[in-house]
Amino acid sequence: MKEPEILLAKKRRYPLLPQPEMAETLVGHIDNVLKVGETLISTVGARSLESLGIPFSMIDDLKQAVVRSICLHDLGKANSHFQRALQTGEQLPQALRHEFIGTWLPLAFPQLDEWLFRNCRENVRLSVLIAVLGHHLKVRDGQSLEARAGSGDTKITVFCSHSDFYSSLKASAKQIGIKDAPPKLIRREIDLLESPQLPELQNWLLDTTEWYENADPMIRRFVAIIKAILIAADVAGSALPKIKADLTAWTEEVLKRVCLDGELYDVALTRLGGQRPHAFQEKVAASKHTVTFVKAGCGSGKTVAAYLWAAQHAAGRKLFFCYPTTGTATEGFRDYIIPAEMSPESRLLHSRAECDLKYLIENPEDDALQNTTRLESLSSWDVPLVLCTVDHVLWLIQNGRRALFSSPAIVNGAFVFDEIHQYDDRLFSALLRFIDAFRGAPMLLMTASLPHPRLNALQKVLQEIGQELNIIEGPSDLERIPRYTIGNIEDAIPWDVIAETMNADGKILWVVNTIDRCMSFTAQASQMGYAPLIYHSRYRYLDRIGKHKAVVEGFRWPGPVLAITTQVCEVSLDLSADLLITDLAPAPALIQRMGRLNRRVTPEDQGNPKQMIVLSVPAPQPYEREDLDEARKWLNVLGTGPLSQAALAAAFEDITRDKQVPVGKSEWLDGAPSAVEAPLREAGTTIPVIRAEDESMCTDTQKRPLIEQLTWYAIPMPLRHVIAEIAGWKRLGFTFVAPPGRINYSDEWGAKWQKK
Repeated sequence: MKEPEILLAKKRRYPLLPQPEMAETLVGHIDNVLKVGETLISTVGARSLESLGIPFSMIDDLKQAVVRSICLHDLGKANSHFQRALQTGEQLPQALRHEFIGTWLPLAFPQLDEWLFRNCRENVRLSVLIAVLGHHLKVRDGQSLEARAGSGDTKITVFCSHSDFYSSLKASAKQIGIKDAPPKLIRREIDLLESPQLPELQNWLLDTTEWYENADPMIRRFVAIIKAILIAADVAGSALPKIKADLTAWTEEVLKRVCLDGELYDVALTRLGGQRPHAFQEKVAASKHTVTFVKAGCGSGKTVAAYLWAAQHAAGRKLFFCYPTTGTATEGFRDYIIPAEMSPESRLLHSRAECDLKYLIENPEDDALQNTTRLESLSSWDVPLVLCTVDHVLWLIQNGRRALFSSPAIVNGAFVFDEIHQYDDRLFSALLRFIDAFRGAPMLLMTASLPHPRLNALQKVLQEIGQELNIIEGPSDLERIPRYTIGNIEDAIPWDVIAETMNADGKILWVVNTIDRCMSFTAQASQMGYAPLIYHSRYRYLDRIGKHKAVVEGFRWPGPVLAITTQVCEVSLDLSADLLITDLAPAPALIQRMGRLNRRVTPEDQGNPKQMIVLSVPAPQPYEREDLDEARKWLNVLGTGPLSQAALAAAFEDITRDKQVPVGKSEWLDGAPSAVEAPLREAGTTIPVIRAEDESMCTDTQKRPLIEQLTWYAIPMPLRHVIAEIAGWKRLGFTFVAPPGRINYSDEWGAKWQKK
């Protein structure tokens, strides 16, 4: 390829006129990312060291590493294959990824290495090279560096002598504080017929892998945070120019939107409804430990206790309130429904920036699914309070892109992890690694029960870092009230019990394991003459809010109610049922569902126990068969009752006494210099989709996406059914557009993929 006149970093909006300020040129893009990176360091740099337990004396190392990694991260784009793709639009594969070439440059040019890393410690140099190599998470091992076939060339030209290459180094030197002029390099050609193609990089990778494996854990955390900041800065520096934002001012403004103690205390007081906090809640608020564990059942007032705790520990930080619902990488803007009229914390949840972030920069080296997470991640920089699935935070441990993109907010976070007994082994292992890594960040762990091995594992992790786990028990007078009775596992729907309860103006909550069963049982109930309320996750956001509100109000007002729901009820609905019908599910899920049964009892007004009926299921999905077998064992231990919350917890802890707690590998902490994204847990991925029939409601007169409208019309749909076809679908903002008729949708029933 002939040397281009201008080196590009991104696709050009106007083919004949690349725009440096829009991050389209190499010089412009690196300059933009440097502005964001410097602001990240000045805004949350010190807090990131504090949260990760890294001495503040390393703040200069942090600054040196971040700006140098940004200087180097995209210089590898100055190669003939990358420029061919952007300059001509040809879709031939690029034989070597640009980040491989960028890492190779200082190894192949000693004068560049000496200029860039003069007066830097070796830890800084290695951190920079590791971050640059892994910033697209495409390096599993040395084999990943081999050339890809199909490029149509036997060589790659690296335009090191190009004036834009030199200008990028010169502009970076000002930000880095290097006074000497950059070295002038000669153009190099990489022979793709040789093996390895980048021998200097291959040798470095072997040596650095050995160094990293023997490095102090604190150095590993330092390397990990450099990579996270680089990735976040790159995303912001690419996307923000599209809204013509002042990168420095925007970044500083949104990251300084943090919680205030008075605001959080007001949320707690609003939730108390004029009542005084219980002694249990005040004890949680008064905890002085970095990590506090609250063991209390459903209905004990844990949420109020959490906000009282946060008023003491989250002031000046972002507060992440993490729930254990099934995790997805791209579930849309919010994992929980927070209608303003139903949420005292709604003001803290509002992102002032998200409606301005209307465009996602497209990168020819990224897949489409990766781009869908960028907008919501940048929006999370802006909110003081983030209500989310736990995946939003803990996926950082496995290099989850959404978590990495959100890392500037996460490093300044305080964390509430609710219902941790629902975590599977992989997820609980990630929690242990997160506690170890973020040893300076305040955390509140809450659950109704926890197996002894998991509690021991928590205590062990904290002991190893010189901390103690503060354990606070829930109010015993409330948790020992006999609230439940349990029948045998039934094969048939108990229509007679349903009729009896409805005739007595009772409230029935019916929880099933899959959306298909939810729809089927709702149809059967309708045929029986009932008017059931159906509620699950597969609705447009605007319709889901209505479903949520209808169920809550149905249980609030007098009269009979039959609500048929999926797992969405387990932590997001504050209601009290007179009868609970539930599919057989893992014991932790059943404990959560029982938390919605006979919920309003008090020590002064204990009433009578209410019944739970368990239905057998034809298949274990979405759970594992072993978990259902464990649930049967738990139910047998419990007997028929009457049973209290304390009895549920004790039985669960007893049957899990001998379970092992594996502590797995963390790709973020253990993987460097390899860098890939790994699963956080076994979960079916969903994607945000709008129907083609709704597209006109989500665009302006120029067919540009309206982010606020996309939020209202997006539906989280399972990916597995369309994975073979989705690459060809249109994308609008953070969503995919399903072709006409591909989704069968009803405001009442929700969404299903239409069979082709």
